[in-house]
Amino acid sequence: MVQTQSALWTPRAGFDAGATRSLAAALDAPLAIADALVRRGVRDPEAASAFLSPSLDALHDPLALRDMDRALARVNRALAANERILVQGDYDVDGITSTFLLVSVLRSLGGQAAPRIPHRTRDGYGLTVAAVDAAQRAGVQLIVTVDCGITANEPIDHARSLGIDVVVTDHHEPGPTLPNAEAVVNPIRPGCEYPFKSLAGVGVTFKLVQALFEARGRAEAAFEALDLVALGTIADVVPLIGENRILARHGLASLAATTRPGLRELMRVAGVDGRRLTDVHVAFMLAPRINAAGRMGHADQALELLFARDEVEGRRLAEVLERENQKRRKFDESAAREASERVVSQLGWPGPASLVLWDEHWHPGVVGIVASRLVERFQRPALLVALDGDLGRGSARTTGGIDLTEILAGCDDLLATWGGHAAAAGFTLRRDQLVPFRTRVESLVAARLDPEACVPRVDHDAELTLAECSLELIEWIDRMAPFGLANPEPHFLIRGVTIDQLGRVGDGRHLKLQIRDGAAALEAIGFGLGETAAGIARGARVDLVAVPTRNEWNGTTRLQLRVRALRPA
Repeated sequence: MVQTQSALWTPRAGFDAGATRSLAAALDAPLAIADALVRRGVRDPEAASAFLSPSLDALHDPLALRDMDRALARVNRALAANERILVQGDYDVDGITSTFLLVSVLRSLGGQAAPRIPHRTRDGYGLTVAAVDAAQRAGVQLIVTVDCGITANEPIDHARSLGIDVVVTDHHEPGPTLPNAEAVVNPIRPGCEYPFKSLAGVGVTFKLVQALFEARGRAEAAFEALDLVALGTIADVVPLIGENRILARHGLASLAATTRPGLRELMRVAGVDGRRLTDVHVAFMLAPRINAAGRMGHADQALELLFARDEVEGRRLAEVLERENQKRRKFDESAAREASERVVSQLGWPGPASLVLWDEHWHPGVVGIVASRLVERFQRPALLVALDGDLGRGSARTTGGIDLTEILAGCDDLLATWGGHAAAAGFTLRRDQLVPFRTRVESLVAARLDPEACVPRVDHDAELTLAECSLELIEWIDRMAPFGLANPEPHFLIRGVTIDQLGRVGDGRHLKLQIRDGAAALEAIGFGLGETAAGIARGARVDLVAVPTRNEWNGTTRLQLRVRALRPA
């Protein structure tokens, strides 16, 4: 949360007064909502209708993905011949949901399908030569990768030499040469003209599932998996536009009503069972608990949760994940505190263009989370490495338009392995390469980073008065959900309100306010803004960037503002 007046308050780009008035009239919507839509590129009633009421009918034909026809044919051949199929996944939520989805569907179609998710530290990422050898010993004749495989050239060549076919489904950046697989299904591979390029791994897996069911005249059956697709899509922080928006919106409704015992028990443990599920619940309450298995132990625990057959088994596994998540929180809070202190004391402030840090005591399962926290606080790319002997396992997160795949490609000669996306990536390297790596990263980032990108920003979509905040406005905001990358939650600038009461709550971390503007009065909460209370007095007039929300408690619903930032009026 932004707590200081030094942050740059800026209206989100794309303002068009004429288009806003026209859209508001056509939709009979508040001007503030029309303004927020226009700033997201939704400028006419037809586009607004598709955005506000996304339809499953708008999903693209899965066979429009290059090589999907080849993938479908090979999987169908394996099913017909009762071949042993290995589904190779990854240890994050996207990979776990992808693995469970495909294994469960193949089994439902009569296939002999088994899952494999690697151990984060013992096995490393994705398909490996060792995994292929184990598959051969188990009699596997077909490997299907999900959420991985696009750069697994050597293991796939090895599989072919052993007579094992491989079908790749992935969404990560391809390397210079595609693997020599039976099929390579990836919307961003060269030569693929699929209209939507930003599917999550589970989205690509879902497309294969769609193709399998459509080939059997059972197209609707694929939609029974939308709860899993929403989980993986939201957790993987892909752009929530286009097909991802459709899948996440319908998937959230499916997740709220899921009958999967493991997911029901996980929602109970996380305290969201029976609630109106949102992207926030998935991103901050469900996904961390699923991810905790792969971060702290083995992701198989999370996979077992999805396979749970009854409430008793689901509850046991949900409680295991809860304990792992509590352990994860202790590790990442300690590492985040230590890393932040090191940035301030050793690197200075404002410091270098990039933050490259390493430590022998950091857990490799939490360095990605800590890197994200450093990016949020210091507004520059962060690359953190957990050392284990001579090997370092790193995670990178970014901001300011810096593409991590470009940065890591520029360090290829220093790295043992690397892969990922523009905004998040992983890598491994030897201890003796750490200093050269830090120097190279700094040079590459400094040449690309706009200094203005390092200034904390508070974006807002439109201006509101306190009197315009209403439950009806919240219903319009709800229709713009789910929120995430490329579709941020709309925030509104509210000028010149008077503070009648203020205090700190939640162990002093949060700021609670009573504000008014003329006859209009509201309660407001600023999560993470507790320290700002010292600089505010009763009766002061302030500007806010906030979003109207519902405060639901004991069966009652009240209007409340959630404050992101405030400054003197």
